[in-house]
Amino acid sequence: MYLNHLTVYRRIMEHPILQMMSDLLESAPEEGEEKASRLVALLIRQSEKYLLEGPVLEAWLWHRILGDVNAFSMNCENGWNVPPESSLYQGVKRDLQIIKRALGDAVERLEGYGLAEYAVRYVRCAKKRADTSPAEHRAAVLRDFCERHSLSGAATEEELIECLSEYYRHQGCGILAMYPMFRWEQEKGLVGVENYDTVRMDDLVGYRYQKEALVENTLAFVQGKEANNVLLAGAGGTGKSSAVKALVNEYFDQGLRLLEIGKEQMDQLPQVLSYIAGRGKRFILFIDDLSFEDFETDYKYMKSLLEGSVEKKPENVVFYATSNRRHIIQQKWKDRQTEHYDEEVHGIEAMNEKLSLSQRFGLTLTYPAPNQTLYLEIVRFLAEKSGVKEDPKILERAALQWAMEQKGFSGRSARQFILSYQQKKA
Repeated sequence: MYLNHLTVYRRIMEHPILQMMSDLLESAPEEGEEKASRLVALLIRQSEKYLLEGPVLEAWLWHRILGDVNAFSMNCENGWNVPPESSLYQGVKRDLQIIKRALGDAVERLEGYGLAEYAVRYVRCAKKRADTSPAEHRAAVLRDFCERHSLSGAATEEELIECLSEYYRHQGCGILAMYPMFRWEQEKGLVGVENYDTVRMDDLVGYRYQKEALVENTLAFVQGKEANNVLLAGAGGTGKSSAVKALVNEYFDQGLRLLEIGKEQMDQLPQVLSYIAGRGKRFILFIDDLSFEDFETDYKYMKSLLEGSVEKKPENVVFYATSNRRHIIQQKWKDRQTEHYDEEVHGIEAMNEKLSLSQRFGLTLTYPAPNQTLYLEIVRFLAEKSGVKEDPKILERAALQWAMEQKGFSGRSARQFILSYQQKKA
């Protein structure tokens, strides 16, 4: 039985490497050298892309297995037990037998053609990315899994199934295991953000109360308890968006994920929620810089889902939004006036309608613009983190001059100042 006999993991065959591998195994030895060379050529490209090394053919098979979304992996991701007597368990066991046999035969073929160097002892190019990069992190997780659970070793199928179950329960399956942050595309669904912001809570200076309240609410959500939808409102450049992204970097290992959608995608919210409702991870549905002009009405999609819709918000979803407007929707003085005969008769009801969206966020955290003291504290922190060595008084004078000439006191202004200062000193 070869790879084209897979059942539970049949979708892994959709990748050209698996198709080439199957084709190689089904060919006569005297006809397989060209097929083996094509397989190795693609394997090299994929190994450099995903930072694989050592026994890369086995690592690539694990990469496909761990990333596959199927009935078994979804059950495990949701924390459900798949008993050994079940047909699903037996299907996975059979598939692993096929994959183990196919791997052994493929390596033997490649060795016969003098290509084992590229499948068993592959050494990739020198690292081009920092060890802390998302790609390096994913490669390290895969490398660790391969070292502990070998398809070519003595482990039984039952032992490998137990390891797979634990991986899916902890990491998730498919794209949820690979990325902490996602964007939404109507045609594709979830799309992983490759170069996401790796900011942590310790990188954010000031706003202690806001950070503590945000962490407390998020921890409750991660632990399966009741949690509020959160509105982070206030001045620009105060770290509202960074605080939300930092939460996901802090609690990714506990099952937290972030899905960012734009306000122009409000009408797709029912589709988004339906897509992620059955997954075993918890999602912050993040809307950055949320605001509406008084003539825009798309906010009503979100308002009904936050509270009041017939359809209940999935328990694994919470809304976090940032806005420079505390009440999100633009208000005008005329909204409070009632003496104009050409305006709405019940003006107070129109005003309440505009306030209702912000009121449906259970927790509102206000971020005022930093004063001079906090601004300089942020500058000193960023200078130390960036390795800027300068007399503190000289640095502070330059930072204050920058704030007066540029964008005033804000965390964003402080970051831009440090970048400019580094360039001048370079």
